[in-house]
Amino acid sequence: MSTHNRLKSKWERLRGWFRTQLNAFRGRDASTSNVNTNVWAGLRVSLKTLRDTSAMFPPLVSAASVLLDCFDTIEAIARNQQDYENLAVELDALSKSLVQNYKGIVSKSDIDCVTEIVNGIERQAKEIEKKTERGTGRRMIMAAADEEDLMRRFRRIQSLFRQLQTNLSMSILKDTNELVVDGRLGKLKSEMQATYNSVLSASTNRRTCTEGTRTQVLSELKGWVFQTDAHAVYWMSGMAGTGKTTIACTFAKWLEQERLLAASFFCTRTSADCRNVTRIIPTVAYQLARYSIPFQSALCKVLGSDPDIGAKDITTQFKHLLIDPLQKVKNDILDSPVVVIDALDECDDQSGVGAILDILFKHASQLPVKFFVTSRPEVEIHTRMKDNAQFRAAIYLHDIEKSLVKADVELYLREELAFMGSSLSANNLQELVERSGALFIYAATLVRYIRPATRKADPQQRLRSVLGMTAEAGQENAQIDALYAAVLKSALDDEELQESEKEVTRAVLRTVLFSQEPVPVETIAELSGIEGPNRVEYALNALRSVLHYSDKTDLVSTLHASFPDFMFDKARSGVYHCDVGEHAATLTDRCFMVMRTQLRFNICDLPSSFVPDDKVENMQGRIKSNISPPLSYACRYWANHLTMTAPSSDALAALDEFLSNQLLFWMEVTSLKRELLAGIEALLRIKRWLAVSGPMPLAFIANFIKTGIRVHAIRTRTFGGGCRHFLHELCDHSVYTHYWPRMQGLLDLRGSLMDQRIELQSDAKTEV
Repeated sequence: MSTHNRLKSKWERLRGWFRTQLNAFRGRDASTSNVNTNVWAGLRVSLKTLRDTSAMFPPLVSAASVLLDCFDTIEAIARNQQDYENLAVELDALSKSLVQNYKGIVSKSDIDCVTEIVNGIERQAKEIEKKTERGTGRRMIMAAADEEDLMRRFRRIQSLFRQLQTNLSMSILKDTNELVVDGRLGKLKSEMQATYNSVLSASTNRRTCTEGTRTQVLSELKGWVFQTDAHAVYWMSGMAGTGKTTIACTFAKWLEQERLLAASFFCTRTSADCRNVTRIIPTVAYQLARYSIPFQSALCKVLGSDPDIGAKDITTQFKHLLIDPLQKVKNDILDSPVVVIDALDECDDQSGVGAILDILFKHASQLPVKFFVTSRPEVEIHTRMKDNAQFRAAIYLHDIEKSLVKADVELYLREELAFMGSSLSANNLQELVERSGALFIYAATLVRYIRPATRKADPQQRLRSVLGMTAEAGQENAQIDALYAAVLKSALDDEELQESEKEVTRAVLRTVLFSQEPVPVETIAELSGIEGPNRVEYALNALRSVLHYSDKTDLVSTLHASFPDFMFDKARSGVYHCDVGEHAATLTDRCFMVMRTQLRFNICDLPSSFVPDDKVENMQGRIKSNISPPLSYACRYWANHLTMTAPSSDALAALDEFLSNQLLFWMEVTSLKRELLAGIEALLRIKRWLAVSGPMPLAFIANFIKTGIRVHAIRTRTFGGGCRHFLHELCDHSVYTHYWPRMQGLLDLRGSLMDQRIELQSDAKTEV
């Protein structure tokens, strides 16, 4: 018989003995109090034997001691509860197995692996000890939540004992010595600086969450870990600066404490190796081999056959380094430990990222590990995540309730700026919170600026500078500026894009920057002069890191005011600078164009001019089908864009054309949309803007503003109506002369409407 077969036979006999022992204990009748007593008495004896065995692994002796210290209370709480009895039976069997079969550990890597497991047992035991020591004499009343937590920790101890038994057995039986193992694993060329707590993590200022922050997100992630039927892949998406890496780091640390961190790879642009997508799978495989001795054995066999597998393409790596060995030992890897991959979008080769995601979605559900992936919603990642929604869970940091995020930001700032004492008032703190919004990176940048590393800078002066937005602001924007510049470089300077594609992306970016409210893709297309929503969608995919494209509402907006601030400041944004006057003029022209082509008389095809709007059947349906989102936006905000430009002959000509030909129809839309006050505000804005351009249109505009107020008075006091009501109200104004020739035969101004006009005219004049 070969050495391999003898070892296999020995392993099977050992597993058979263990099953026999376990079944013997499980076969007891736990229904009587005597048997219950025997169960707990047996476990106590086994733990004492484990503790007192001189040759036993020292850390395990310590863990057994902690469990024995709180044994009486655990037994009192758990007695006569079947779930606890079953756990006690299995722990008893596992303890006996360890005592009888432990032969020592030779390999240093095996010692490290087993030590991690034992430390996990001891941590859980100490947490149980804390909970069971409330009150004097160890007497306590267990709340439901405490009892649930106690059971969860007891189950974790059970699971860790199983892992310990499996790893010790494999350590004894494996036929590959430590030097060979290290040599084969070394061939993987894993990048250990990518682990969550590497030296590089310190130099890049990676940190965990401030205590008490992001609790909702972390609670959801922990729930996913322990949910047996959960998706194998969990994606955390968030815009630039929303705290993804900090949350991932916190999560990874917690997983490691629970002995559930299989591997971590934190991508970052600051390191060539950590942004190399081809290093992810070999690094994950290496860490898994250090986590699980059974996996290590299976992986070493693969590497023995092909030592250079780590240098192959990503699909080949994934299959031979993860899928094949994991499937061979899936019964020996318990509790679905988690692989954490952070900032996947920061890898250089996005096609490689796509390859990882494709194979992950195809095979993850068949593997005994879970995958937690974070990224910005970049096109290569977002598209695949969207297409495979049925295979993964997800959380979108930018969609979390704003009040929850603000509370976390406030807690973070309060703690980080505590050194300022009373010089940081409550009002100042709240203003910093408002400025930070959903961007933790903005808050972190503020903290780094206000709390300088050297004593030369005055924190109070810097705080005043931030609050006052003074010209000396300078360096506080350096980090967030670099981040935004990197995002824009990726979106706008991709060498594989044609110049026309880049220009579309620039146009979409500028349009969203100038939009006065979140807008749908259709509106962006119209205002950008881009044919077809697909081209806009493509551009938005490239800009998802700085623009918020809601999957729920399909509206697009900037995430935070700091991004427009960056874009409109040439000193900060450089080649990506967006000139306000230039693009405001472009948007003004597009708004006028939309109104010129879409506005018309009686736009909602109302059957009668004498029926108030609120009495018209399906009025909202008529508005939705006849007033498009681009037209609605143009009617609401054309004046905002116009007044961002300097008065010029072209601008005045466009305004004159609008007032002469679309004014009445625009008024109808503002009425139908119940935005008359916004319309009046627009006219007042135009009046102020015209004050610097000369007297030519002032009288006309002044008359129109008065007319708008009259119409508003009629609307609010009497009825709702369209342009036919506006026209009768304009009969004694110059505006009438522009529209009456085109309205002949369409309106019959007589009867009660004319009477109402006369009756209300004096009241309206008073309002002016």
